[in-house]
Amino acid sequence: PVVDLSASAGTRLKFHHAYVIYGPGYEDGMRVEVSGNCGATWTTVFQQNGSVLATAPASTSSWSPTNCSQWRLNDIDLSAYDGGSVMVRFTGINGYGNNLYLDNMVVESGGVSLALSLLLEGPYETSSDRMRDDLRSQGLVPSTEPYSALGYNMASGGGESADAAVFATTGDNAIVDWVLVELRSVADPSSTIAVRAGLLQRDGDVVDKDGLSPLIFSVPAGDYLVAARHRNHLGALCTTPVALGSTTAALDLTSTSTPLFGTNAMKQANGRRMLWVGDVLRDGTLRYVGGNNDRDPILQQVGGSVPTNTTSPGYYPADVNMDGIVRYTGSANDRDPVLLNIGGSTPTNTRPEQLP
Repeated sequence: PVVDLSASAGTRLKFHHAYVIYGPGYEDGMRVEVSGNCGATWTTVFQQNGSVLATAPASTSSWSPTNCSQWRLNDIDLSAYDGGSVMVRFTGINGYGNNLYLDNMVVESGGVSLALSLLLEGPYETSSDRMRDDLRSQGLVPSTEPYSALGYNMASGGGESADAAVFATTGDNAIVDWVLVELRSVADPSSTIAVRAGLLQRDGDVVDKDGLSPLIFSVPAGDYLVAARHRNHLGALCTTPVALGSTTAALDLTSTSTPLFGTNAMKQANGRRMLWVGDVLRDGTLRYVGGNNDRDPILQQVGGSVPTNTTSPGYYPADVNMDGIVRYTGSANDRDPVLLNIGGSTPTNTRPEQLP
């Protein structure tokens, strides 16, 4: 199989082997090769023969290992392939000798793992305590993350793409949209060290592009601050350092007890926290009136002159409630959430994003 190393750091190939020679002149070998181009070419990363390959004394009978000491662990550096994908093949070289055994073959990532919980206000429903997956059910969520094209800082990330089967899942694990997760420096919270685009499920789990796994970042183990962002929501940053390593660490940004940077960094509803919706222009400030407001792009999206118009289904920044349709007036319109989130009664108010 092709092994995806797009989020891997310090990748290593590990396997055990057991072998004995039959006798002088009857010695076998083994070669391990790696391809970074789907098998077009192969590079040898391991080759041993005869007594060098042997893990126990020679035997003239059909041999098999009988204890752990007769197995050898091989640990091969594949970090040159970090960020790409590989195929690995094991080749036995027959010298009319004895039996060769392989076990425990693994391609091991040196990245760090994060299980993040996050809610977006736009598609959130208090009645079910879940987010709607209207974009997914209408086939509108792009297979490749949208943030690179939108100009976001994608330090050490970007280009994440998911197979169509990932978007076929329904229920709590159905995909709502792509989100951005940033690892920031504890010493300087304004410094972004690594970014991954992940998939947000209805129940709030942020998963990797396979739709199942926690996010993997290609950074050394250590303490990091974690920020979450979305293409039409205000981002938020947890101010408690998270110790990340090979064992998956958990962070719940939906909990009202999680310390956040700034004031009112996330909206509270139904006893949960969620990112504020309405940043249609992606400039980090919610505005209802005045220059660079987030209301006018909604009107423009429906045509600009007839406010009762609606759009055809699509993946729009102006689709504030993320139901796939942009509406300026009427039920489930995308304008009202912007007004509500700046205060509701004073349209000149603004709400700035709480990110350093």
